[in-house]
Amino acid sequence: MTPPDLSRLFSPRSIAVLGASASLDKLGGQVFARLAASFRGELIAINPGESDIAGRLSVPSVEALPHPVDLLIALAPGERLVEAVERCPEGRVDFLLAIPSGFGEVPNEGPDLQHRLAGAARRAGLRVVGPNCVGLLNGAIGLNASIIPLMPPGGAAGLGVATQSGGFGMALAMYAADSGMAVSSFCDVGNTVDISLADCLAHLAGDPATGVIGLYVESVRDLPSFLKTVTEAARIKPVVVCPLARTPFGQAASLAHVGISADGAHLAGDLPGEAIVVHSGLDLLHVARALLWQGRPLRGKRLAIVTGTGGIGTEIADLAGEQGMIVPRFSARLTAAIARHLPPYAASANPVDLTPVWRDYPRLYPLVMAEIAASGEADLIAVSITDVPTTWPDLAQSLAHAVPTLGLPVAVYWASRDVDVVNMAALNAARIPTYRATRDLALALGALAHHGAATGGHAA
Repeated sequence: MTPPDLSRLFSPRSIAVLGASASLDKLGGQVFARLAASFRGELIAINPGESDIAGRLSVPSVEALPHPVDLLIALAPGERLVEAVERCPEGRVDFLLAIPSGFGEVPNEGPDLQHRLAGAARRAGLRVVGPNCVGLLNGAIGLNASIIPLMPPGGAAGLGVATQSGGFGMALAMYAADSGMAVSSFCDVGNTVDISLADCLAHLAGDPATGVIGLYVESVRDLPSFLKTVTEAARIKPVVVCPLARTPFGQAASLAHVGISADGAHLAGDLPGEAIVVHSGLDLLHVARALLWQGRPLRGKRLAIVTGTGGIGTEIADLAGEQGMIVPRFSARLTAAIARHLPPYAASANPVDLTPVWRDYPRLYPLVMAEIAASGEADLIAVSITDVPTTWPDLAQSLAHAVPTLGLPVAVYWASRDVDVVNMAALNAARIPTYRATRDLALALGALAHHGAATGGHAA
């Protein structure tokens, strides 16, 4: 089946908001005000008690829209929403973004309301996202068609996400704002009465603004179609999948959330080898940031570790091995080249341990990394910065200047007090993924190595 064209869903020319309000104390007022401030197309409010909201035309009903619109954002609750769609003239609306909950995920009247909504939408010729969702974002055009108050940074080659979790959309926006990671698009399909995760995935695969695709998945109605789309998308760009509901407890929670039976463990086992599988939303974001910022063609999975403490070097080596990477022994030639920069009591093997010369870290880290990159004996580099050196802004700045010249993917473990996290800013600004846990570092580097292997050494 050919996936629907979602271009006017993600990039509408005209939007109407059912349940818009002039009061900023109400959700309808907050959503409409954000759209009025940023949306460059035509924006119409639907509210029977107002003729003008935020300087925009307000009409009393969907039937009263002066002309067809690309997108109808619905904030009116259950019965009111269904009745509005039942009265909607055919061809008046292309896409409905049904945000309210209280449908198939709740007992008693909920499933019937959802069935009525789906039938009315078909008769009106409109496609539905939701219900029970937070909406969608398009960072490339600054569109916030959601109840998420924070708009994440946009830009080219960002992360595009399809999910059934509004909470993950909130987390995505905060993570992206804090780290500076670009978000191309986000869509929460909610109860998936019509538009599916596979439909959104197909759109993101063809979206030039999306560099990496993230899927935060609870359940899939059409598994064969979903798996086929994942396979096709992963041949174009990295696809990171977090399948939820992997245990009976998660399955029960998911059924109550979106009203669809789920088996995340089965889904994870069926995913194609090209997909990168993670087990939490935070893992998805960490991995996506590494792929966006440091994804490039790789020769293999050989990891070099440059550390300021031997124990952490050993820990990273263990975690790297568990992620399928190799921590090779350096050749005598590379070891000697590194040793030329260090006193005899420093370790020049892999991991390279700079502990004894910590006062000279801003100069030595770049020199050692340059020797490794020039040798051809590593495919990726893990850097560990711990304790006192995290208080030095010049160390992060020296790495920020050096890493782009190496030609190898690099990620950093930053073990600092909370007060010194500010010194990571130079690394994030230089698109060097930096993490505060060794496990996150290894997971991110492992994803880079996995993607390189799955694409035959040609990163998207």
